[in-house]
Amino acid sequence: MDFINYCHDYKILLAVYLPHATYTLQPLDVVMFKPLANAYSTQLTQYLQDSQGILNITKGDFFPLFWRSWTKVFKPPLIKRSFEATGIHPPNLDVVLSKFAKEGLDSEASSSSVLSGEDWLKLKTIVRREVRDRNSKDVRKLQRSLHHLAAQNTLLHGELKGLRQSLAIKKRRETKSYTLQLEDHPEYHGGAVWWSPTSVKRVQDNKIQQQQQAELEKLQKAEQAEIKKAARDCQLQLQKAARVEREKGWEETRKRKAAEKAEREHRRSLRDAAKAIQLPQSGKCKASKPHKPATKRQKRGGVVLGVVGAARVARAAPPRSRRQRPITPSKKVSE
Repeated sequence: MDFINYCHDYKILLAVYLPHATYTLQPLDVVMFKPLANAYSTQLTQYLQDSQGILNITKGDFFPLFWRSWTKVFKPPLIKRSFEATGIHPPNLDVVLSKFAKEGLDSEASSSSVLSGEDWLKLKTIVRREVRDRNSKDVRKLQRSLHHLAAQNTLLHGELKGLRQSLAIKKRRETKSYTLQLEDHPEYHGGAVWWSPTSVKRVQDNKIQQQQQAELEKLQKAEQAEIKKAARDCQLQLQKAARVEREKGWEETRKRKAAEKAEREHRRSLRDAAKAIQLPQSGKCKASKPHKPATKRQKRGGVVLGVVGAARVARAAPPRSRRQRPITPSKKVSE
């Protein structure tokens, strides 16, 4: 009942047939879906011909082709005619006889006064009808020329149309197409070439080899980059170690120079202190030094010699400082 209500809500005519009696609906498939399949095949073939092998079929191209075929086939007159062919609506008893009725087409009827290149058969018929001497060389030459020109015109128009459509599609499409690049055979000298399965297999193998070579080059570049990076890191580490060694040497030199400077300062301070101590002691000795007693001259030579020897012995023992260092008196004090 739900299905019947669904058909009623969406205005679908529902008919219930006896088992094995659905063959009466076959004209619906023949009249509707067979033209749809033919129209889609025509659209697909036309698309491939117009693209001149430049474009390939993608998922995005299916719906435009199918929609053009659908709108071209599924029209109200065709739908009515399909139901008339079944004899369901309107009821008709002469369905079987009406299926075999064919309408004749007048091939010579034309709506235009000028024939196009596609009507070369009509041109040939007109020439045969108007020319009496059909077997002459000029007439046959004229027929061949008309046929050649008509064929060339048709091919050029088709190629031009296809190239325009291909250019428009290529501008609209952003994805890249990777087609099989067929390479020329080593024995190729121009002209027609038969691409046998062996040739196609050879081209595919070449393409696989090219891809493998490209991957190998990519890996080699990556390895070279890693080697360069490792060498650069090693160089940086060596430079860092050398810089640390230089800084360490500079620090040791600075410490050594500072120690030498401190030692020199210490020696200088000791020397200055010793000088400062020597000056007061020398002054004190000069002040406390007793005057030499006046020696009287003796007439006796022996006594004079004894006094002189005693004076020399007294001079030989100079005064000493607190640290038992000898103090040399100056020349003025000694005098």
